[in-house]
Amino acid sequence: MNNSKKFKEYLKNQDIEGLKSIPKGELHNHGGLGMKFETIYKYTDKQIKKPNENMHGIKGLDDFIFNEYINHIKTKNDFLWTIEETVKEAINDGIIKLEASIDCHEILRFEDENNFFNSIYSIVDKYSDKIEFKPEIGVAKSITDENLKNLVPKLIESGVFRSIDLYGDEEITGFERYKDYYEYAKKKGLKLKAHAGEFLGANNVKEAVSVLNLDEIQHGFRAIEDEYVVDMIKERNIRLNICPTSNLYLKAIDNIKNHPAKELFNKGVDISINTDDLIVFGSNVSEEYLMLYNNNIFSAEELDLIRLNSIK
Repeated sequence: MNNSKKFKEYLKNQDIEGLKSIPKGELHNHGGLGMKFETIYKYTDKQIKKPNENMHGIKGLDDFIFNEYINHIKTKNDFLWTIEETVKEAINDGIIKLEASIDCHEILRFEDENNFFNSIYSIVDKYSDKIEFKPEIGVAKSITDENLKNLVPKLIESGVFRSIDLYGDEEITGFERYKDYYEYAKKKGLKLKAHAGEFLGANNVKEAVSVLNLDEIQHGFRAIEDEYVVDMIKERNIRLNICPTSNLYLKAIDNIKNHPAKELFNKGVDISINTDDLIVFGSNVSEEYLMLYNNNIFSAEELDLIRLNSIK
């Protein structure tokens, strides 16, 4: 029985362990937050507090990260543990291609920047027989001009990172500030991504694509609000890396059945299904697929096509 046949059978039989055995990709994952909460709870000797289940938007997520999480991930070894656990969690879920972001500020934990690069590469190499881990440069919109100038080019030039992603509060509008860095990243062969169109409308997606010349958009589902933007995405072959449970948890959508993912898919937009921040949202990629199937958002055949596209 081939993987597609098994995958569809596991969906229909509600077999989560079976689903975890099927190869799949994850293209929207914030590396330090990519493990189950129970894993970090044990690591911190049960000291870390659980994320608030009533978060509203990115500000609620940031409150957990900056007022709780970072109080427990203090050293470079703590940081490296989070990245390795993210990779191990992905392997356990059948992920064979993982694009997980590492915030550019993490290099500041290391006295020697080469130690940072070598440490990340050693994790890539350690698990290379099980997963293609493709580290991604994470750039927060709150970054200072000094750090943007001093940190990001080093990471682009390192050869360790395969893509770049811009994230943060969508209310911090404007993408021109990052344009030169994205052009440089493109020149160095990196895939270009940015968060857009999760809370703000289609124009936010349009601006991100136009200014940064993106290859993929993290979230981006509000493109559905403007047919011109949908056509723009299709013409440029831009993939939307969607995280349904995250969108519901952060109140970007009011009901999972109202998620625009299916409508975008029906219009011919390439989408992938991802976790975003597993530590907070608690649903791995296999569980996301099953949830979408159980809510009659996608058929088993459609989910298999999405799965196959995620590992191309």
